[in-house]
Amino acid sequence: MKQLGLLLHWYQPPWQYPEMLDRIVAECYRPLSQSLERHPVRCSLDICWSLVEQLLARGNDDVLTSLAAAARLGHLEFVETAAYHPILPLVPREVAARQLALNYERNRAVFGRAYAPRGVFPPEMAYAPELASLLTSLGYDWTVTEDVAIAVREGEPPISQLLRAPSGLRVLLRSNRWSNAVAFGPHDGARAAEAMAAELRSRAGDGDAYLLLAMDGETFGHHRREYGTFVADFASWCARTDDVEMASASDIVAAFPVREGEVPATSWSVLPGDVHAGLPYPLWDDGGELHRAGWELLHLAWRLAMAQPALHAEFDRAISSCAFWWLSRSNWEPKLARRGFSMLVDVVRASRESATLERALALYDRICAGAAARSKAS
Repeated sequence: MKQLGLLLHWYQPPWQYPEMLDRIVAECYRPLSQSLERHPVRCSLDICWSLVEQLLARGNDDVLTSLAAAARLGHLEFVETAAYHPILPLVPREVAARQLALNYERNRAVFGRAYAPRGVFPPEMAYAPELASLLTSLGYDWTVTEDVAIAVREGEPPISQLLRAPSGLRVLLRSNRWSNAVAFGPHDGARAAEAMAAELRSRAGDGDAYLLLAMDGETFGHHRREYGTFVADFASWCARTDDVEMASASDIVAAFPVREGEVPATSWSVLPGDVHAGLPYPLWDDGGELHRAGWELLHLAWRLAMAQPALHAEFDRAISSCAFWWLSRSNWEPKLARRGFSMLVDVVRASRESATLERALALYDRICAGAAARSKAS
């Protein structure tokens, strides 16, 4: 059997503009959640609490009700993620554990027993070997990350095996090539499934094999307006094809053998050149001055939050990956980056530690000045 997997990542930063959220709900979240409930699909979905709380605040409970119904019907499985979307390998271990626990507790209260994740989607698919031991200690069975680093190391990513980290955690690799082909298409769902199945037949013959798409949920209807029926069409083609089935990530994990092998640190959008350069998280930690200042600011706020538990909730909301992403090679929006980093400064300010606040403000000024200089130069 050839298994074609689809994992949808749903997230919005905690400071998303309400009018933008309303637009995404209308174009994507509502129609997609209804489609997942109504059609016999089989996929995986992670949703950050950062988005769930905004959907509730804006009166979009129906979206969440449809997702829960789809899970109860077996059309989707919920996958765990971090509540406010930090880069887990780059934050302290206790912060990563807290973010995962917070996401589970809050989402379980909303979705009920339908929310029972066995795997973890780390934000931005940012993976490191040390993350595997944390996820195993928390009771999770598998995680997912990009396949580029493995392709660089081995020539091509596996399609008939999973890798198992020393901790026992199974690591599922998303197809970078196919995920990008769909994201930047255009492809309709049926033709995408047909082309993916053809590749598996070519590579594996009659043997079992899989490919996994892992993509922003917003692709379907918001980023790509023509993709409103993509998921349903993808599922329908699989259902009428004898040797192909649509699969959740956990279906793939259960169906395929494993081999021992360490997966290197990596993340979404990594290029082969990044792998060779030793930059596993280039869009969030490129080694440059702006990202370095941002991470120092985050760790400064963390030390204060650990000393003052009253700051925990504000710190949790301030560590989204987005501030770093908006200062990356792929996306340059200093205004949005400042909005994110200012939340970390607010954590420090709330601590009433004047000397530490001076350092935080100096770091923030360095980020703003450096971004302005780069913008002017370009």
